[in-house]
Amino acid sequence: MIATLLLLSAPLLAGLMSLLIKQARLLHAVNVLSMAALVVAEWMLGRGVLEQGAVTALFGVVYIDALALLILLIIAIIGVSCSLYMWSYLDDWVARGVIAPARLSRFFFLFHLFLFAMVFAVVANSLGLQWVAIEGTTLATTFLIAFSRKRQALEAGWKYLILCSVGIALALFGTVLTYYSSIRVLGDVSSALNVTQLQEVAARLDPHVLKLAFVFILVGYGTKVGLVPMHTWLPDAYSEAPAPVTAMLAGVLETVAVYAILRSKMIVDEALPGGFAGNLVLLFGLGSFGVAALFLLVQQNYKRLFAYSSIEHMGLAMIGFGAGGVMGTFGGLFHLLNHALAKALAFFAAGNVHRRYGTLEIGGVRGLAKAQPVTAVAILVAALALVGMPPFSLFVSETLIISSLATKTFASDTMHLGSFLTLTLSDHVRSLAIVSLFLTFAVALFAGVMSRISSMVWGEVPDGVRSGEQWHVGKAPLIAIVAVLVGFSLALPPPLQVLLDRAAAVLVSH
Repeated sequence: MIATLLLLSAPLLAGLMSLLIKQARLLHAVNVLSMAALVVAEWMLGRGVLEQGAVTALFGVVYIDALALLILLIIAIIGVSCSLYMWSYLDDWVARGVIAPARLSRFFFLFHLFLFAMVFAVVANSLGLQWVAIEGTTLATTFLIAFSRKRQALEAGWKYLILCSVGIALALFGTVLTYYSSIRVLGDVSSALNVTQLQEVAARLDPHVLKLAFVFILVGYGTKVGLVPMHTWLPDAYSEAPAPVTAMLAGVLETVAVYAILRSKMIVDEALPGGFAGNLVLLFGLGSFGVAALFLLVQQNYKRLFAYSSIEHMGLAMIGFGAGGVMGTFGGLFHLLNHALAKALAFFAAGNVHRRYGTLEIGGVRGLAKAQPVTAVAILVAALALVGMPPFSLFVSETLIISSLATKTFASDTMHLGSFLTLTLSDHVRSLAIVSLFLTFAVALFAGVMSRISSMVWGEVPDGVRSGEQWHVGKAPLIAIVAVLVGFSLALPPPLQVLLDRAAAVLVSH
């Protein structure tokens, strides 16, 4: 109970305190302390979940199992990294006159409100409360995206608000349909959307209603994820938002939206064992991966480049969840963690580049290795990791996902023994075609990202651009993430291995 209260109250209290504090150093201190409290709360809850199983608290309002705990871990890791990075980033913004010092308190208030909404969306034991929390993220992030008040930022924030509001409205309709199906079985209005109750009666719910409900939920929350074709807000928002906000959007908000889809998929899989939800998720994943890989080939803005990379990697994770099984599900979850780390690293580095060079155009950045050597290493590592190169952990998760995709069609219905050979041959051809197409897009992705990032790293420093980097606390997350991306490819810490295994088991067992 204490850990749950701390988990929810830390960001909420920090946000309210930020409105009353005017000193920048004190705002940063409150921010870091609130993140520390969040980590402590998650550690306490993690021990309980791993030792005793799922935890229900606050009179059934909160439900935390291994899957929720993994998403909370991602929120904490990226949240702490952003808090450290923001210290120098926001101070530099104030020093250069990008924002007035008085507006810092507003930024931290919105940031903590955003953080609270995501945490609550993960732990809410109700699909309805989860929807409310994800809608809360839309309100908070709209103002964060447009925080610089530039024309392009305001336009990006407005576009984000409109499209995500449409998406979240569709998700609401899917939630209402789930409620309609549930209330006919449970007969209890107060618990008709509770995750724990729905899991128990999923097999008795109306499959036809659930089919329609899941389509709306997938499209609705898929808008927040940035799945194609609901992705059009994402490149604009990511290119205009402050770097730490973009890191949270790409690394955390997308992950939370995927989590919301997975919670509904668990229920649908129980009611519709034929793989309806998995095939639909797989279709959107393949489409997002392929379209994003092609758009990466024509990008001239490095933040938009990483934005399309987010679309591609969310598509890749969805392919893992759609392929299913232990390998695909484990790979998808591991990929969410790896992507969050790599994308935070990429946008932290992009923020450093933008502050030094004053441009988002790839053609305007040269000689990064000489001008900002630490940032150059960070952006190069992020790029190599995001294209799936070893020795980085995304190579491992991508390999698991590709393997699960390749073997998905081999588990066909074997009851048709008379045409067994035909079915097997058809499955082989179909599997080979899908994997070949996947690898073709992967090659396009590699070419699109590495050709542009390498052109930024090497060459001569343009006139007027200062060379050299000073050490400050904002460099710590970059170094730590590089180490983790390499370390996770070699071996997972035993507690993390156990957590990933149990989180995958939560999804596979349904």
